[in-house]
Amino acid sequence: MANLHVAITGKDRKHLTALRKHRIVIVGYREDPKTGIVVDAYILADKLGLLQRKGYGVEVLEDVSASDPQRQQEGRDSAEARLKRGRYGDVIWGGGYLSVEEVEGALELGAQRHADYFQRFAVPHKTWEGRTCHAARISKGKRRKRVSICFLSGVHGREWGGPDILIYFAMRLLRAYRDGTQVRFGHKVFTPTQIREIVETKEIILFPQINPDGRHFSMERSAMWRKNRRPAPKGRGERSIGVDLNRNFPILWDYKRQFAKGSVDSSDQPSNYESYAGPSAASEPETKNVIWLLDQNPGIRYLVDLHSYGETILHSWGTDQNQHDDPEMNFLNPRYDGLRGRIHDDGYREYIPAKDQKLAIQLGTEMADAISKVRGRKYSVKPSVGLYPTSGGSDDYCYSRHMADPAKGKIIAYTMEWGRNRAVTPFHPPYPEMRKVMREVAAGLFEFCLRAT
Repeated sequence: MANLHVAITGKDRKHLTALRKHRIVIVGYREDPKTGIVVDAYILADKLGLLQRKGYGVEVLEDVSASDPQRQQEGRDSAEARLKRGRYGDVIWGGGYLSVEEVEGALELGAQRHADYFQRFAVPHKTWEGRTCHAARISKGKRRKRVSICFLSGVHGREWGGPDILIYFAMRLLRAYRDGTQVRFGHKVFTPTQIREIVETKEIILFPQINPDGRHFSMERSAMWRKNRRPAPKGRGERSIGVDLNRNFPILWDYKRQFAKGSVDSSDQPSNYESYAGPSAASEPETKNVIWLLDQNPGIRYLVDLHSYGETILHSWGTDQNQHDDPEMNFLNPRYDGLRGRIHDDGYREYIPAKDQKLAIQLGTEMADAISKVRGRKYSVKPSVGLYPTSGGSDDYCYSRHMADPAKGKIIAYTMEWGRNRAVTPFHPPYPEMRKVMREVAAGLFEFCLRAT
C-alpha cells in the first residue's frame, strides 16, 4: 500500500494533537498565516478517507513508497562509483550518501591525515548486529579548561544525511586548519584565525553514526525505517524488531506513570513502528554508547543532536512547556506524576532557569543566522515540545543530567531538524539538495563552535 507524505490542517491545536489516535507518523508542524497550524505527516493511503471524515484537511505532497526505492538505488550506484574511483569515505568529493562502512572509513581517514588534532576512538557497546561504532575528538594542544562541544547524529535510521553532515563538517574544519585557509559556505566565511580558535581553544567531540544497524537497513531494505535493530521478542514477527532510541534515554522514560494518560508520543509495544521506547530505560547499546560518551567527557557543556527534518533548532524542554518560577515543578518530582504532558493547560510545566533558556535561544539564533547566510533558508528556534510532549529524548536527557546528579556538568542541548519539509523524500532528499543542506548546517555548527564559551 502506498505511503503518503501529507500536510494536514485541523480545527485547532487540540484537534491536531488528536491525530496520534489514528496511528499516523507525525514529523512536525509549522505555523501558516492563512491556514493556521500545518502538520507534516506520513499516512498509509487507506487512512486518507478516514482523516477527511474526521474533519481534517489533507494535502498529499508525495508518494514516498515510489520515491524511496529510487533514493536507495542512487545510494548504491554512487557508493560503487566512489569505490571504483578510489575515493572511499571522502564525502567532500564523492557523490551520494555515505554507506555505514564509509562513515567509519571517513573517521579512520581523518585520524590518518590529521593525527595531531583528530583522535578517533571506539565506544564500548556493540550494536545488536555486532557493529563497533567510533567517535572522534578535534583539538590541538592541552585539553585543560577548554569548552567542550558534542555533535551527535544518526539516531534514526532513515535520516541519512546526519552522518554525512558531521563528516563534511569535520573534513572542512580539519583541512582548513592544516592548510591555514578560510572556509566559505555561500555568503558565510570563517577566517583562518577563527579556524585556529576552534581547533586550538575548543574541543569538538563527534559521534556521527549512533545507529548504524538502522541506517544500513533503511538504505538497503526499508527506507522509512527509524528504529535500531533489536531482535523481536520471542514469538513476535519482523514488525516488532527495533527500539526508537530517541524514546529510550533515562528522562521520564516510564511515561505511563509519569505523564497524563494518552498525552505523550511513546509506546510500550514492540510492534509500534515509530515510537517503541524499549523494555527499560537505556536498554539499548546505542543509547548506552551516548551515555558513556557523556560520562567519559565530563567537560561537555554544549550538544547538538542532528535529525531531519523541518528547519528548526529545538532546545529544552520536550517533556512539557517551560516555566521559570517553580523549581519544584520538575521531572524529578513524583508529586506531578500523571499530570505531565497536557500542554494545553497550566497544571504542569517543566522548570528551566530563565538564564538557561535565554542562553539556549541566543546560541540557537546565532546558529540560525549563520545558516541563513548560506542560501537564505530560515531555521526557527523554539522549545522541543510541539503538538505533543516526548519522553526519553536525547536532548532532554543531556540537559537533565545536571539536575538529576549535581556532580555532572550542565549541558545546553539542542535537536536540530535539518532540511526542508517540502523537499522530495525529505528524510533523505536527493543528494544535490543534501549537499546544500550539508553546507548550511556546517556553517551553523562552525558558528556554534565559535559562540559557545
